[in-house]
Amino acid sequence: MSWANSTRHDRLPDNWDELRAECERLAKGRCQAKVHVPECNGIGTDCDHIEQGDDHSQENLQWLSRPCHDRKTRLDNGAGKKLTLPREKHPGAI
Repeated sequence: MSWANSTRHDRLPDNWDELRAECERLAKGRCQAKVHVPECNGIGTDCDHIEQGDDHSQENLQWLSRPCHDRKTRLDNGAGKKLTLPREKHPGAI
């Protein structure tokens, strides 16, 4: 999700820079993704909310590389979910 299309930045707490820095410090700068994408070099750059929402506690923050963060964001936003269409009646049964 792009910041340009989101209200997320406006909902961050006033001490977000400190929370982000603490997340990076606790991770020792390394990507904390449970599953790394092939493009991940192991170096974290982004502070991510593990569970979507406005819980900004350190327990809900993780430090991710840009490629791993991009993947997680896509998954959080529904990418990769199987699309199921309603079953149509067979034309002969109409």
